[in-house]
Amino acid sequence: MVTLKKIHHRGAWRIGIVIDYDDLDAKAKVRKMGAFWSQTHRCWYVLYNNQNYTELKRTFADIEIVNDENNQRHTEPAEILHEIVHITDTVGELRLVDETEHKEVIPELASKIVFSGTVGKYWVLKVRYNDQITPKLMEIKGVYWNKKQQAFFVLRHVNVKLRVEVLLGIGDIFPKNYYNLEKVVVNPNTRIELKEYPDDRKWMIMVCPPIPYLIEQVKRWEGSRFSKTHQTYLLNATPSVLQNIEKLATELNIPLRITLPEKYILRKNAINRKAIKLRNVKENLLVQVPDTAKTYTLAMIDYMLAMNYSPNSIRAYVAAFNTFQRVNQYQNPDELSERQIISHLSRMNETGLSVSSLNMLINALQFYYRTVLKRETFEVKIPRPRAEKRLPPVLTMEECARIFQNVENPKHRLMLLIGYGAGLRRSEIISLQWCDILFDEHKIHLKQSKGNKDRMVMLPFSIVSFLQMYREIFPDDTWVFPGQFKGEPISATTVQVVMRRAVEKAGLEKKATVHTLRHSFATHLLEGGTDIRYIQKLLGHQSINTTMIYTHISPQATKAITSPLDRFIVNNDSDLLKNKKLNP
Repeated sequence: MVTLKKIHHRGAWRIGIVIDYDDLDAKAKVRKMGAFWSQTHRCWYVLYNNQNYTELKRTFADIEIVNDENNQRHTEPAEILHEIVHITDTVGELRLVDETEHKEVIPELASKIVFSGTVGKYWVLKVRYNDQITPKLMEIKGVYWNKKQQAFFVLRHVNVKLRVEVLLGIGDIFPKNYYNLEKVVVNPNTRIELKEYPDDRKWMIMVCPPIPYLIEQVKRWEGSRFSKTHQTYLLNATPSVLQNIEKLATELNIPLRITLPEKYILRKNAINRKAIKLRNVKENLLVQVPDTAKTYTLAMIDYMLAMNYSPNSIRAYVAAFNTFQRVNQYQNPDELSERQIISHLSRMNETGLSVSSLNMLINALQFYYRTVLKRETFEVKIPRPRAEKRLPPVLTMEECARIFQNVENPKHRLMLLIGYGAGLRRSEIISLQWCDILFDEHKIHLKQSKGNKDRMVMLPFSIVSFLQMYREIFPDDTWVFPGQFKGEPISATTVQVVMRRAVEKAGLEKKATVHTLRHSFATHLLEGGTDIRYIQKLLGHQSINTTMIYTHISPQATKAITSPLDRFIVNNDSDLLKNKKLNP
């Protein structure tokens, strides 16, 4: 079964194509049609026109139609795209309109808007579909369509409230009961309780009332997880977490009851950040497969943990292996013949796997068969396609300066400055501790970064005084860039948002991220004449070939290279090429 629906994506109407995840044949067919994948709508899509619709009907015999974005389904296929006409809207823009839908222009949109109350941290808003308003409403961050409620859920935040009301042209649609400023009515049953977790003393059970702001804050603490068994949250039993809970209870005026044994909350209970990541990765990977196949996945995870693979490596390898299991219907991998394995790989490649995804899949299979199943001679005997070589985006020094100038918060500006000035990855910026900053040596000691390797990088002279002044403004015993909650570093999302906003304010057309600053650092060093080997050490590249890519994006450096012939002519005989005939 293939489902078609009309979606608004990338500024235009498209035909959304919903296909079952395991239907590889259907995926291959839509790829041949030139369809693209939309992460926003979680479906494939093609241009909204008669030609594509006819091709879809010819390709697929069993089609179900979604008449509009409100998901009203028809049991039989219908001609929803049979008459397309050109009209000119109020701004004079030529666009395509389907005559079978939206024939009536809503005279007063205000009469069609219904505020339906509050659910958790969201307002519920029912708005009749409008081809101009609805797509713009969906673009507002904090607004999403709830299929079950058949209504828009709007985050109870002042910025989201103002943007929605401005778009609809109607003021005060929502009340001012913002979830983060919500007043809690205290009664005998409203309290926070901390109890012992019987399975592991490093954790404690937090029983909290259903207050959206409280739950939202608890979910953001590092290591916080929801226990389905106890139907509540588990938190790390450390003094810093207890301080965060006490702060929240005071802020919301909710009594806090602690029924923990004596000396239950200790600093030594702190969970290692790596351990938290590994646990989360393990849980997420096991959820991807049914119970019958978890034995195979768990065996691969255990081997990779024993061999001290990083969380990212485990996620990439095991996710690829899980995909292979799904294709072979979760059969026992030990019972598959080499011919069956090649056949499954062939089917997966027909779906349009990228070169990097295919290579990752082959590497994962070779690890499983050689390491887990002890088939040391196992090898996938197919030619490896060469990966595409793409140049990374790089900013000029002037563009970097414009980005820094558009960050007002000193903490956020220093994050970007130190990321560019030392060529750090985003994860390395987040995990910086004050003990890693060697002021006397003007160095930064990066511990256990990518590849579980330590390295020393430069601490730019220009930011030393700024860094010392910043430490007085934001005192913290551990993290250089502390997060919102005590004992935790700043989140990766925050760093990413700071960079994105700075790029927008600077008016740059380039798509630049925090990692772009690292690329720019390497390129500018190369342009300044720094030896490529030193750049390799500063960036922490294992292979010089990885660093060599910057020679292709630095025209200034290549222009400065002088041919040895030119030096020879200048130093020896400038008349060597004059009045002399060269022998053929």
